[in-house]
Amino acid sequence: MIHLIWSIINGIIVLYFFYLIIGFITKGKKIFKPQFKVISIFIMVIGIVQINSASDSDKNSNRISITEDYNRKNNSEIKQVVLEDNWTFDINMLVKYSIEQDQYIPIESNSSLTGLVSGYVWEFNSIATNNFETNKKSEFIAKGNLKWNLFGITVYSESKTFNGTIE
Repeated sequence: MIHLIWSIINGIIVLYFFYLIIGFITKGKKIFKPQFKVISIFIMVIGIVQINSASDSDKNSNRISITEDYNRKNNSEIKQVVLEDNWTFDINMLVKYSIEQDQYIPIESNSSLTGLVSGYVWEFNSIATNNFETNKKSEFIAKGNLKWNLFGITVYSESKTFNGTIE
C-alpha cells in the first residue's frame, strides 16, 4: 500500500509541475499564489533541473555476467524468477543458462521492475548461484537497491536481499 501512495505522490508532483509551467507561460507570475509561492517556485526549478539532467544520466542495465568461459555453441535457456510481488510493481530476475550435457551453467542475469514504477529505480548489484542438473533445482542469492525517488531525486535507498530456488 505504501508503494501505491508513493507513486500517487510522485504523479501529483509531476502534474503540479506541468500546471505551473503551462500557467507560467500563459499567465506569467500570477500563477504563483502568495501562500504557496516558495513551494511552487521550488518545484518548478527542481523540475526544470531534472528535465535537463535526465538526458545526461547513465542508465543502469541491471545485467550481471556470471560466467565468461563457456561454449557459446551450446543451447541456452532462460529461467525467470519473481523476486518480490507488490500491489503496484514486481521485481523480476532472469538467469540465462548454457546447457552442457545435462548441466545448466549460469551465464548471465538481469533484473527489472515491472508494473507501476513511478518514483522507483531498481539497481541490481549481485547474484550468487550454482550449476544444476536437469530436473533439479538451483539456489540463488540476489542483492540490489530499491531507490525511492521524489521528482527524480533519491529520497531513500532500500537494500534488498533475495534468496530462493530456480527450477
